[in-house]
Amino acid sequence: MGSFFKKVVSIVFVMFLGVFSGNCQLEKYPQTEITNDILTARLFLPDAEIGYYKGTRFDWSGIISSLEYKGHTYFGQWFDDDDPPPFATIMGPVEAYSPFNYNEVDPGSDFVKLGVGIIKKPTNEAYSPFKQYTIVDPGKWKLITKKNEVRFVQRINSGTYSYEYTKIVQLIPGQPKMVIEHRLKNTGSKRIKTIGFNHNFFVIDNQPIGKDFEMTFPVDVSGTGRGLGDAFELQGNKLTFLRDLEGDETIACKYLEGLTNGVEDFDIKIENLRTGAGVKLSGDRPLSRLRLWGTARTLCPEPHIEIKVEAGEEFRWSYFYGFYETQTLRP
Repeated sequence: MGSFFKKVVSIVFVMFLGVFSGNCQLEKYPQTEITNDILTARLFLPDAEIGYYKGTRFDWSGIISSLEYKGHTYFGQWFDDDDPPPFATIMGPVEAYSPFNYNEVDPGSDFVKLGVGIIKKPTNEAYSPFKQYTIVDPGKWKLITKKNEVRFVQRINSGTYSYEYTKIVQLIPGQPKMVIEHRLKNTGSKRIKTIGFNHNFFVIDNQPIGKDFEMTFPVDVSGTGRGLGDAFELQGNKLTFLRDLEGDETIACKYLEGLTNGVEDFDIKIENLRTGAGVKLSGDRPLSRLRLWGTARTLCPEPHIEIKVEAGEEFRWSYFYGFYETQTLRP
């Protein structure tokens, strides 16, 4: 009983330090809190002037700074305050999309990026998600907040490539589940084609990424990448760690092989075997690929999907998150 109590106190103390230090600096940004009385989440709200995120890599909507379930935390700040450039200063299950028309326009002209807006193309260099571009027009954002959900609507009118984009982050009533629902209506004259992915910056109980974490897939997977065989391994349908990650070390698998294009393969679990926190991630669209990235402070399965919307039509997709506690704890 004594050792168990000490373990619980230690976990809570580490979680408190991480949440307290981060929240002091984050309170100045527009945000809201939602709850279904089982889960509680805080979200930053888009604002071109005073918003938390104003970069050009990620979608401005649905940025979750924290989510709690039975004393466990699942998202949070994974970087030092003065560490990353603007495009990377973000947290939660954030999404990014390839530009609609970057390769179609000349330098000095505008291109369009979903969830960001109309952006200036500076040169003929290839588009880079790791570069901050000049935003010409972030569009018009409309926000509707209820007790257990936030609805974000962005409208962009650039003529040829125009759209109405809706994202709904909802905590399901009576269940430890969250759904992120998307609707993209093409209001322009050209077909929209993009690849979207969710970075899923999981920060589970503020625990260091390493031997206490395990990721499970619905089928056996394989791959190549940074840290494989040294920091982590893929055995059957599981990813396990050989050691804890340290400092600014990163791991990455560009492609996890073995997954099919079926929706049933979009089913991923992450568990911390020491604190007992677990999360299941799934979706209703086939994966075009699944990537993996991580640091000593965050573990990120990155599902990619293809999005194609003809003029006048609408495309919908959703991500589902189920939060739970594991049956056994590692001593």
